[in-house]
Formats: sequence, structure tokens, C-alpha cells
Amino acid sequence: MATQPASLVDVLTLKPGEQADHFIGSAEAYGVIGIYGGHFLGQALAAALATIEPNKLANSLHGYFLRPGMPQVPIIYQVNRLRDGRGFATRTVTAYQQAKPVFHMSASFKVFEPGDEHQKTMPAVLTAAALIERREAAGIPPFQFPMTADGRVDMEWASESFNPAQFVAGRTPCLQTWMRANVPNDIDARLSQCVLAFLSDGTLMFNAVLPYGLPFQSHRLTSLDQAVWFHRPCNPADWLLFDQRSTAAADSRGMNEGEVYAADGQLILTVAQESMLRRNVNPA
Repeated sequence: MATQPASLVDVLTLKPGEQADHFIGSAEAYGVIGIYGGHFLGQALAAALATIEPNKLANSLHGYFLRPGMPQVPIIYQVNRLRDGRGFATRTVTAYQQAKPVFHMSASFKVFEPGDEHQKTMPAVLTAAALIERREAAGIPPFQFPMTADGRVDMEWASESFNPAQFVAGRTPCLQTWMRANVPNDIDARLSQCVLAFLSDGTLMFNAVLPYGLPFQSHRLTSLDQAVWFHRPCNPADWLLFDQRSTAAADSRGMNEGEVYAADGQLILTVAQESMLRRNVNPA
């Protein structure tokens, strides 16, 4: 009998380790070399939050992907409590597999404070429902990415120019996607942040390859590091728009950035990522 895939909530739920401030996470397979980067981001944030006072939430994180990671090998997260203040707290988290570091993250947490607000305006795009209706009418199946594995996440392209079957040189390096997590509607704010961290790595690296008119398989693509800033809470079970772009490519590295919006236009996250953009010598 086949084993039921772990839900996203299960993936982001850690077990206590044998030592203080150590936590154990699963290592799922996502159909890529190593482990999907959002898996590390979400689990490391869950580990850090487990050591934070309940009146604080994450306001930012910065993660470095040190090794690809090994599916099915448990991940040990070691949290270091750098500072605990009245308003802010700081943590670092290092993830280990077989005693080797595979991921490192620093994160800041704070107490909510009311104050002035402004934001970038969400771009005008078709709703996820309208895009799904159009795609299904054309008989096109949903495009699959690592984070959509095992039904944990739904994704729908909002970019008119993106078609995986047609790679045309000179495309503008930008993408727009709708995404939502298959999690209960009533998860708490902390788990919601872990889900958002998981989602944030989904498609960013692909922006940098778009100008070159080549299939994704022609380049070795992997996340090198990623930063996330949390602006407002949201329900990640609702559709969220990820507006993304690549601002530079040099030295076989791509620079990608983007914003995540709720469907009502509220800015939820700002994300920046450096990715490897290394051409394969003999592309398949």
C-alpha cells in the first residue's frame, strides 16, 4: 500500500531534538536535485519561532543554501538565541544532515506596532479563477513545479508571455503567478509565516533564464541565498499573487526579486534571491 504524502502542515511541524533548541524536520523529495529551498526556509523559521515569545512574529529572514540536501534523511535544526529584547528578538538557525551543515538562516522577530503605512500597488492581472477557467477550456493541465509536488500548493500562471512549450529569445525577465497553500483556513499566524516562507522560493530563479530563449534544462539553476520581509499577516490558503522579476545576471548568477500580494491588493511579502545561472556544457 502506497504511503500517503505528508501534508504541508506536517512538513512544517517539527519534533523536539535531544538537546535544547534542537528540532528535527522531515526531508521530502520534490523531484529536483536535493531538497526544494522553500522546505528549508519554512522549517528553519518554524524552529526559530519555537524559541520566540508568543507576542512576536517574524519580520525578516535571510537564508543561505549550503548544500543540496538529501531527501529522506532527517534534518536537525540548531537554533542560536542571539538576542531577546522587549520589542525585537534575533535568532540564527543551522540545518544539518548527517552532521554536515546544509542551510543557515538569520531571522528577526518583533512585537506588532501600529504606525504609518504605504506600499507598492499590486499590478492588474486576471484573477486565479478566471485563469483556471481559461486554461481548462483550452484543455491545458496545470504546470508543475517542485513546490506543487504531492498537492501541497496550487499555482496558476498570470504571465501572458510565459509558455514552457515556447522559448523565445529576448523575453523580459519577469513572471507573475497566483499561488495558494493547501492548508486549513484556521492555521495560526506563526504557521502562516512558515507556509509563506515555503511558498517564497517557488519560481523566483526562473526569471533570470527567461531572456536567453532556452529550456530551463539548459542551465543549472539553484537557489544560493534568499531574503524575505514580512509586512502583513494573511491566510496562505487564499490565492496570493507573486509579482517577480530578474534585475541582473552576471558571473553565472541571477538576481531575482518580487512581491507577494493578497487578492485584495495588500502587500504581504517582499522577497529577494540570488540564484545560480550556470549554462550546461551539453544541454539535454
